[in-house]
Amino acid sequence: MLTSIRTIRDQGGCGSCWAVAGGTVLDAHSEIHSPHGKHRSFSIQDIVSCVSNPHSCGGTGGCAGATVELAFDYAINHGLGTSQDNPYMAETGTCARIDENKNEVLAEGGDEVLDVAAPGVHFATLAPATGIGMKAWERLPENAYEPLLQAVYERGPVALSVSARPWSSYASGIFDGCEKDAVIDHAVTLVGFGEESSSRYWLVQNSWGPDWGEKGRIRMLRHSGEDQHCGMDRQPEVGTGCEGGPAEVRVCGMCGILYDNVVPHFK
Repeated sequence: MLTSIRTIRDQGGCGSCWAVAGGTVLDAHSEIHSPHGKHRSFSIQDIVSCVSNPHSCGGTGGCAGATVELAFDYAINHGLGTSQDNPYMAETGTCARIDENKNEVLAEGGDEVLDVAAPGVHFATLAPATGIGMKAWERLPENAYEPLLQAVYERGPVALSVSARPWSSYASGIFDGCEKDAVIDHAVTLVGFGEESSSRYWLVQNSWGPDWGEKGRIRMLRHSGEDQHCGMDRQPEVGTGCEGGPAEVRVCGMCGILYDNVVPHFK
């Protein structure tokens, strides 16, 4: 198992799941592509404090929510410090760091365009931040089963957006408690998949500490294909939608797991 995903983070009272998921995935891919498997822990607090969210995508920024797409877009353009340099404080805080291109980064700055949320491969709009190691990042096709399965199998952990309201009572087993209509409201990390007693599952790492679920993780029912367990999210602005976006979106898979998936490209 990767060193970077052994520790289960706890976001605390801050709505920073998007930053925790993004940072966890970047840590894992950095370790995978390091020549010596070296583990570097990127600063979640840098993401929370420094990523601007002018179009209110999934919230209003910081502890009030944003998206993994915005986190990756920030990281590839500005870089990130380490967790040792700027440890997680479970609060929005203030950003006043100098990025790798010698530019001052302020949380209220920037004007990310809405197409940062579009499916497909995204590259740096500035000179890429070399310290991250990420060459690009990709939002996988919406509601597509095979691309997600292939991404986690061939490339490593993937950041997911899911409906987590029904998770409060989860303790163990393969979870199948989400209705087809689901409001995406939480970001997590897909770390694997498997099968138990003829039931297929996704293995998902949460950010509610190691005492929740199965040592901080949840196994979610994995439907074997697309167009299964599909419904509508009628509040997309809660999870991944931006101002001016559609009033409802189609979501598929248990808890909408197939709708919004993001993975970095390191090599």
